[in-house]
Amino acid sequence: MSIKRTLLSAALIAPFAMLGAPPAFADDPQPLPDNPNVVVGYDNETEIFPAKATPRPMALACRPGDATYRVSTYSNSHKAVGPTQSNHNGTPRTATSTFTATVSGTVSISWNVSGSLKVDRLIAGAEAAAGVNLSASLTASLGNQITVPTPPRKTTVATYGVWRKKTNGIYQVCGQSRQRRVTAWTPWHVGWYVKQR
Repeated sequence: MSIKRTLLSAALIAPFAMLGAPPAFADDPQPLPDNPNVVVGYDNETEIFPAKATPRPMALACRPGDATYRVSTYSNSHKAVGPTQSNHNGTPRTATSTFTATVSGTVSISWNVSGSLKVDRLIAGAEAAAGVNLSASLTASLGNQITVPTPPRKTTVATYGVWRKKTNGIYQVCGQSRQRRVTAWTPWHVGWYVKQR
């Protein structure tokens, strides 16, 4: 089964840069030139970015029941599906580590407040903020595989799952004065979180 999209942690940017891959910004991962299925990026929810765009505040003349999710910031987040795997390279040369998903599972959109929210509005707000297409849920399938270099005397750690965009913003329903501060985690791509230690 092919890899749909893989993101690697900042710790791997330097080794890949030596292979000719340009370093990626955390909010704009880029595929490696020699492996378009592997994308270099970060898994760091503390690396916060301002929204690229956000819907306008809800006007007075709106249809009752309409909702908006105005996102102010976003970051990258990885939700594991299955166990973390690792491989130690005890040699003086770079080695190849291959990891295979042993568990499958579905990751759905989630948020931090109680009660029901309009999922399509959460997704629309998150997509506008991050400038990418998102989904209500994604399934990480069994057998997905990744191969990465492991530097000498280092351990590569890999976790399979779903990359999400974590967004922070204001959710409001037309006809209601109450605004709710909402943090949402919206599925982005199936893939791996890989780091080295």
